Amino acid sequence: MKAKLFFLIFIVFLSIPAILPLLHPGFFQSDDGEWMIIRFSSFYQSFVDGQFPVRFLTRLNFEYGYPVANFLYPGFMYLGVPIHILGIGFVDTIKIIFGVSMIGSAIFCYLWLSRFFDKLSSLVGALFYLYTPYHLFDLYKRGSIGEVLAIGILPFILWQIERKSFFWVSIGIAFLIISHNTLAVLFSGLIILYMSLNIYISKEKKELLKKFLLIMMFGLGISSFFWIPAFFELQYTVFSQTQISEWSNYFADINLIGFSIIFVLFLTVVFMVTSIIKVKKHRLTLVFFIVGLVSVFFSSSLSTSLWNILPVSFIQFPFRMLSLTIVSVSFLAACIVSSSPKKLKIPIAVISLIILTFSAKPFLTPSEFFDKGEGFYSTNMDTTTVKNEYMPKWVKQKPIERFAEKVEVVSGDGEVKNLSYNSKRVTFNLDAGSVIRVRVNTVYYPGWDAIVNNQKVEVDYTNEKGVIELMIPKGESNIELKFSETPLRLFADLLSIISILFLVFFGSISRKGQVILK
Repeated sequence: MKAKLFFLIFIVFLSIPAILPLLHPGFFQSDDGEWMIIRFSSFYQSFVDGQFPVRFLTRLNFEYGYPVANFLYPGFMYLGVPIHILGIGFVDTIKIIFGVSMIGSAIFCYLWLSRFFDKLSSLVGALFYLYTPYHLFDLYKRGSIGEVLAIGILPFILWQIERKSFFWVSIGIAFLIISHNTLAVLFSGLIILYMSLNIYISKEKKELLKKFLLIMMFGLGISSFFWIPAFFELQYTVFSQTQISEWSNYFADINLIGFSIIFVLFLTVVFMVTSIIKVKKHRLTLVFFIVGLVSVFFSSSLSTSLWNILPVSFIQFPFRMLSLTIVSVSFLAACIVSSSPKKLKIPIAVISLIILTFSAKPFLTPSEFFDKGEGFYSTNMDTTTVKNEYMPKWVKQKPIERFAEKVEVVSGDGEVKNLSYNSKRVTFNLDAGSVIRVRVNTVYYPGWDAIVNNQKVEVDYTNEKGVIELMIPKGESNIELKFSETPLRLFADLLSIISILFLVFFGSISRKGQVILK
């Protein structure tokens, strides 16, 4: 136990170079990092206003709002809420999640690999997981907090599978799904492959298959509050008509792939050919070798012709395939060190880590630091997505500036009084001299309902801006608009709650020794 604790502390110490730039005041230049801070600050505002689950971010899109949190990986934002409640700023909250994800990825990888290999080999594998170039590139160049978080969760799931923990595998899969849309799909394929191999070598195949299926059901069930609305409501957005990126510009070069990865893949081939690693005995090694080789191939321009038939709009960037390479190479690196002849074990471990260091070095430092202050992020009104791909399709004229008035009379004679609004509710009084049309400058999205004088009325959003318009009768009127869950979302929310309750129930039985994953 003491030796295990020592290695975990040692891993934290060795992780310091990876997270050291996060201790720099302010933030760093990246593709998405600042947008994530802005999105989180708006998410938190909607959360405080009473939205739960949070779906519609009213401050963004020049305060016209749009439902980005309904579609894009909200995991890091839910994780950030309690951190920010403790009084930590939005910028530092995001940096903490980055840092914990990086360190956690190394610790969980070590704990997972230690189920197969000795401590030294597991340590080498964990360091490969942490310092593989794409992992650092995701952090300091892309600032992709969703991907970094998902990469940190994957080895936790694999570790819990080896621990035969029904409860924590289910929780891990659920959290993976809300951590990053694309990686959740890519990693789920790997997890299913991993589970399948466990079933293949098990003596109780049917029993294990049933339990793995149940685990996947629980993972999907717990996260259903997110993925069910995201899947079925995508039709309301312009996502399918939007080309988010030109995929041919995003292949990985040799430096991003990393000489360390090439070295490990090459050494794996040598060890297999020379039978130092016996394929029949190391089936999992063969699986990770194939996954690593395939993922490197598809991340490089060598696969250009095949990307014409791949789901480009979903994966977006070919270099994303290197996320699978990270876990594959970490396992292979550990296996190589473990399988090495006794006299060569330490030299091979040292050489591998030296090559890893040189591969990682160019990606360890952000290009620029700056300090724009909390106010820049907490008041920013941009949309935070690349091409506004989650804008409702009825919005024909996207806002380019904030409205002059939240509520305005479009036609007729009337006066707006006692206006009050937040991310979930808009209320005002209207004194109309005749039947009038009122525009509320909030982009309509299913869930927004209007009540005039205690009666629900129809919302019109056929205008160019796709915002809410109402017909108000003559005289004094009390108007309320509120954002709430649709029947579909209520079903998804209920499914999440039921799944959590059942999982806790199964978990309590498991602790009594009546239900175990083995």
